[in-house]
Amino acid sequence: MRFVMRILAVALLHHVRIATCLTNGSIRHQPLRGGGHVARYMASDHRRHDESLPPPSTYTRRNVLIPAIAFGFAAADTAMVSHSVHAAIASDSVPSMIPTSQAESLSLEPGLLEARVTENVLSPPTYGMEGTDILYPAWFAGVWQVKSLTKRVEAPCGVALFGGNNTYQSAKEEIGSLLSYESRFLKFDDSVIADREYNVKSIAKAALGENSVVDIPMASPNRLTCILAPKGAPSLLQVDLITLNRRQETLSPNRFDCSEVVREIVSPLDNSNKPRNNPAITATSPILKEIETTSMYTYNEAKDEITCTQRSAVFLLPSQQNPLAMKMWEASRGRPVDVRFYDVSYARRTSL
Repeated sequence: MRFVMRILAVALLHHVRIATCLTNGSIRHQPLRGGGHVARYMASDHRRHDESLPPPSTYTRRNVLIPAIAFGFAAADTAMVSHSVHAAIASDSVPSMIPTSQAESLSLEPGLLEARVTENVLSPPTYGMEGTDILYPAWFAGVWQVKSLTKRVEAPCGVALFGGNNTYQSAKEEIGSLLSYESRFLKFDDSVIADREYNVKSIAKAALGENSVVDIPMASPNRLTCILAPKGAPSLLQVDLITLNRRQETLSPNRFDCSEVVREIVSPLDNSNKPRNNPAITATSPILKEIETTSMYTYNEAKDEITCTQRSAVFLLPSQQNPLAMKMWEASRGRPVDVRFYDVSYARRTSL
């Protein structure tokens, strides 16, 4: 479950690894299909990012990649992991960890995102929701062959809060693993935006299996919903990714950094004796987290290639309904419980 959530989270930003995402989150997504739809996709999200948000909870990244796929579930040590995760996911409303106003956020100095990655900053991000979408440099436009290499996995709050020893060891075994998939970026007016639906599907298929994506009923910059059928999973998963915070920085013509914080909600779907397209399928036991995914891009104009250093950080959320989840959140003291680093490379396949 944790793996699925990580993947979706990155995919939402545009290229987080799905295998990791499934373990940590959930996502809802709707396809992006060309000019007219893209315009509607942008215009419909000029609303406050906290409108109609589902209840908060906890998040992680590589398991949330496919939010990024949005993500896979890694079994944590039984007593603590399973119980504590579900507790942190309880359906009580919890405010976002980042109360920064837009004016305050926009006044922050450039270089903030780079510092959070290179210095591995463990405090919650200070930026807020700075735009309706990530607007990429012109050199991003096109279709890319992407390779994402897991470099480091850390448990800043200890193995227990990471999810238990089994979960931690499984995550460590991903170090050195390579995930390959396609990523697409579309021209929109004078800017370039990620084709979030295309990217989520691509990452999910690479990480979870060719037929893992059942449906993406909603796909916008601020909210993505995806129904997944991971290979070997006992049931369908509904993953909802809600963007809470967003920032981008253009440091030079060939250097671009961006980051998003998403609330990820992963709900197993009871599909017994029901067709997959049945809208009446009910969701139970949702898992929630908040995941910060920060990417630092460098464009090599001579080779027409992009390299990226990426960090994902998963934060727990408090639960008024579950004492154990509350204690886990208190023990984390605002620090991420799961931090992972990736080296990502982009080789252009086609230009737009």
